[in-house]
Amino acid sequence: MEKRFNLGDVVVMIADGPKMAVEGYVLEEDGKGGYTESDEFVSVVYYTNDGFKRDTFHEDLLISIDELDDVSQQ
Repeated sequence: MEKRFNLGDVVVMIADGPKMAVEGYVLEEDGKGGYTESDEFVSVVYYTNDGFKRDTFHEDLLISIDELDDVSQQ
């Protein structure tokens, strides 16, 4: 099953990262002069002491808050 996040999903990094909101998948050049969504890299925004930050993470490093809640209730 392919993992897909949706715009606005709240996620955390598996390695104790902050809560982040998904902005979408990173666009990659398709070799034909256009762009396609990456199958792996997710653009997210999150808050730190310095203010809001935006970065890109591999989707395998992210887990949705809903998934985290499901795991903690087991």
